[in-house]
Formats: sequence, C-alpha cells, structure tokens
Amino acid sequence: MSSVNQSFLVVGTTAQNAEYEFPESKKQNGQVSLRTVICHYLNAPHARKVPAQLVYHVLGRLRCLYHAIEHYNSGLASRSPDFLLYWQPHTLNLLSGFGFRPSLDQAQLCIQGLAELTGSLEQLYAPFISEYRRLIQTDALVFDCLSEVFRPETPVKGVNGPGNSACVYRVTDSFYTEQRNMHGIRRSFQVSMECIVLVGEHFSVASFTETFPAWSGNLRRKLSEIGYQPVTPGDREQFHTRGERYVQFGFDGAKYLAYAPSMFFPRLGRRSGKVSSLSKTHESSFSLSGGRIMVDMTRGAALGYFPCLGVDEPSRAIISLVSRYRQWLAKRSKTGTTESELFTAWETVPSQFRLFCWSALVGFSFTTKAWGHVLVEGLSQIDFFDPAFDRLVLSEERKQIISAVVRQSSIIPQKEDLIRSKQGGLIFLLHGPPGVGKTLTAEAVAEVLHRPLYYVTMGELGVNPEDLEERLSDVLDLFLDEADVFLEARSNSDLIRNAMVCVMLRVLEYHPGILFLTTNRVRSIDPAFESRITIAIRYESLNLDARRKVWSAQLDSISALASSDIDVNALAQQDLNGRQIKNAVQLALCLASDQQSPLTHAILIKTLEVTTLGRQNMVADDTWDALQ
Repeated sequence: MSSVNQSFLVVGTTAQNAEYEFPESKKQNGQVSLRTVICHYLNAPHARKVPAQLVYHVLGRLRCLYHAIEHYNSGLASRSPDFLLYWQPHTLNLLSGFGFRPSLDQAQLCIQGLAELTGSLEQLYAPFISEYRRLIQTDALVFDCLSEVFRPETPVKGVNGPGNSACVYRVTDSFYTEQRNMHGIRRSFQVSMECIVLVGEHFSVASFTETFPAWSGNLRRKLSEIGYQPVTPGDREQFHTRGERYVQFGFDGAKYLAYAPSMFFPRLGRRSGKVSSLSKTHESSFSLSGGRIMVDMTRGAALGYFPCLGVDEPSRAIISLVSRYRQWLAKRSKTGTTESELFTAWETVPSQFRLFCWSALVGFSFTTKAWGHVLVEGLSQIDFFDPAFDRLVLSEERKQIISAVVRQSSIIPQKEDLIRSKQGGLIFLLHGPPGVGKTLTAEAVAEVLHRPLYYVTMGELGVNPEDLEERLSDVLDLFLDEADVFLEARSNSDLIRNAMVCVMLRVLEYHPGILFLTTNRVRSIDPAFESRITIAIRYESLNLDARRKVWSAQLDSISALASSDIDVNALAQQDLNGRQIKNAVQLALCLASDQQSPLTHAILIKTLEVTTLGRQNMVADDTWDALQ
C-alpha cells in the first residue's frame, strides 16, 4: 500500500516495512524542499528512498523545525517581542543551514510537506509512541522513550543548576544516531536545549547538547536517572515567577539584597589567575548562613565569575557564552557595530521566555566576604531596621551630627580640590574602649542609609604595602576595625610600617565613600591622618544609665521570649560593656531554650555568674604570661 503526497511517497503499512520516497522538486526562490531537509538531517546528500525507521530517528528534528516555523509565521503580523527577539532570528538561522535566504517582503515560511510528514510518522508509529508516553507517566523509561520526553512544545527541567537547583530548558533539536563498530551497532540520543542567561548588561541564550547512550531494551530507568523531565503545568507558574525575579534582581545595575541560608556559593577569584583580594573562601560549598549580597552581573563578568559550577553541559555553555559576550563587546567597542556578529543580546526577556531563565546570579556577599553565585529563589528585598540609629546608646548631640553628615553627604557638593580626582569622602574615626558601640554605630549608619557595610579587620588587608593598596582599592564602603595598626605614627626604624602608613594616607585622600575607622589607641595615630578625618568621636565606657539602656534594647528585641520578671536596674549594676551584655543575653536564651522555659531573671543571673567567673579565671591564668 502506498500513500502519495507531492513532497513524499510512503510505501508500506507498518513501521517495520514502510519506506519513504522523496522525489526531487523544482527549486524555487525563497523555499526549501522537504527532500533537502531530509538529506541534511540524515547526512545523506543523495537520499531518495529511505526506510521509515531512519526517518523516525529524526522525528524530533522535524518537530522542532515545524514548531519554529509555526511560531515565526504567527509572529509575522503581531511583531511581538518574542518574535523579534527570538523566533525571527532563530528560525531564519535554522533555515540557513538548508541554503535558505529570506525574501525582502518577509512572507510566511513554508516547507511543503513538512507537517504531513510529521503527521505520517506519528501515525505510522502511533502504537509505539502511545506506549512510550505511558511508560513516561509510570516513570519507567526504555531508551526509545527519550524522543517523547524531549519535545519542542514541552519544556523540560533538569536538576543540574547551582546547588542542585532545577532549571527549565527549551528543546531545540533531538534525534537518534546509530554507529557501526566491531561490536555491532551503537545507538545514542542527542538533544539540544537552551536557557536564558544574564551576561553583563544583556540577556542571551545559552545552548548545549546532551548525549544519552542507549541502554538495554529490557532495562527501565527513572526520569531522575536521565536528569531531565517534562515540566508540569503547576511547575510552569513557579518557574515563570522565578524568571520574573531573575530579571528584576539581575538586570539594570547592581542590587543590594538579602539571601537565605544555604543559598550562596562562594567562589575562588579568577582575575589574573589570583584569588580575589576580597575573597577568603574556596570552591564552593554553600554558605550555611544567610546574609546580604550585592548582585552585580556586570562587574562579576568582568572579574571572571559565573553563575554556575562549570561541571555539566549547561554550565559549560554559560561559561562559553560569557567568553563570546566579551568578544562581542570588544568588537562593538572597536567597530561601533555588531551587525555581522551573530550574538543574541537582549535588553529584556519576553514574558514567554522567563520560564527558561537560569536559576542563579553573581554577587559579592558581605557576610562571607566573597564573590560567588546566589540562587534566585533565596533572594529578597532587605528589611532594613530603620530605628537602629535611634537605639544607639550615644548622646543625642553626637547622634544628630553623625546623622546630619551622612544623610547630607550625597546632597551637599564636596569642596573642590585643586586635584579633581580627590573625592572628598566621609571619614569617621571612632575611638574608645571595646564594647561601647563603635562597630554598632557603623552598622546603624549603614542600616539607615540602606547601603552595604563591608567590615574588614586590618589583618585581612595584608602585611605589605602592595597587598594593602590592592585590597583597599577593592573596597567601597568599609569599616576598618582596630585601625591603629596602620594609622600609627611613623618612625625611623620600621620602613615597612612607614610605607603602609603612606599607602593608607593616599587611599584615604582619594576615597569617595563613607569610611569608619576604629581604634583603642588614638594617641598613637600619625598626625598626618588628622586632616583626613571628617569627624572623630570619643566613646566612653558605659555608665549605669547607658548599661540600663543597652540591657533594655537587647531585651526589647526578644520580648516575645522573655518573662516579665526581669529587673533591668539590677542587671545594669554589673560592670559590662555592650558586647558582653549582648553575649550574655544570647547565652541565656540558649539556656532558656534548653530548659524549655521563657527567659527569666534567674536564668540571666545564672548566665552572668558563669561568664563573670570565666573572665576572672582568664585574668588570673598565668598561662597567658607564659605564651608571651
């Protein structure tokens, strides 16, 4: 029995004995013949009569081609963003492989007989296709099920993103291959997929191919073993929402955000083959704690950081995409045009494609002090604690002047220097004994301004002038603890320290942001620093009233966990600094939780007795003297 179509002829009635015959057709401008497509897909330039089984091997390719042409034709009239940004260039590029050149009038595309051939194959193999889809539903796959798992109209998700997060991919091509060797016929299945990735200031398409070797016909595998599975309608909404957040948080400049625990993956620096001067951590287990992050895809790309691990095909595709993006930018900068460069660069993501956005962004964590990638699902806007500054245990006069200076710093023009590159930033020197609120002041200012605070001790800035200058230059708004190490007056005997002091002086003079320096040894500071300091504030040891306020502030923050019998006046009699009070409350909370009790005055007193005894023992222990 035979079935006749102008573009092909089917001889036979079963999948086992059927053959397809593709007659030569008259070549017409602006069209592609079905025979050209089949010869190209089968890599057989002169194929005319082909067994149905071989044509079935490329059914996935025929489906993808038909799917692309349908989207192209439906978008011609509407000129929708998804057509202009994706379907038009994608489909024309796909057809260019067959020697197709679009007409000037942009008429609808048609490959005569393509839809009929696809339908004929699906009808001929209907019993097999029905069984494969049933096996997919039962999660017991044979090898030949793969052509029904990966279909162009069905997005698939793979748990191969950063932190084993699920990412959604669009299928663009799929087919079976057979290769003969000395052991027989070796079969495999290849599928090409895409996802949307933000690289620098543009969105682009990362493409990759997965190859699945055949397994025994009797062996059943789960979708989880394949690594991919079709996206359910319920999943679509979830992934589309995540794509919206991906665009919101990643595009249009740096974003200061919060991230949840276990959602950040620190990475080694790649700039010049060296570890980033701001990164202390190594590849790449996730950070258990949550924190705050500056998501910055542009700077991250410039420094060589990627939102992936680089150990699977999607990650390798993203790394390759970033490399091509840099080349594209360089060419655009040099020639001023990118018309001849085939690179997808979007300034937005059409709504229909947000489902396919990648699962992670690049940023710098202020908690781990490292660049890395963060999962989009763990990102949120920061809930700033605006009353933080008001709760500082500091005189109202000092709080008022600090608040006025930092709030107006971006409004009042800085005095112009003869050297225009001198920025005239704000430099605060906070000096006084430990635990009296110096660090808390910087934290409160950052909270009120809704700006990031980078906290760094002098030990993190290196022990030689070169390290100091490089690392200080990397920091924008930072808090230097125990700054006396590098602010100490220069001497004739210590040349290295003198060089580091000079570096510090120069960097401070050109620093444009807000810098807080703290020290316990203000009298040893080099006189040259005095002119660089905007305001110096002395912090006294806490008196009784100040301790009462600190105790009240700490207990107010946990009022839901505390009983009403706590006597703040009695607690304030203990000669403690602010840090010791905070630690005591935290320890008491742990003890109360262990006893399954609210925090009581008795538990606080017990905690203070233990911690006070511990400090006394430390002072009395002569081991410290022996170690010196």
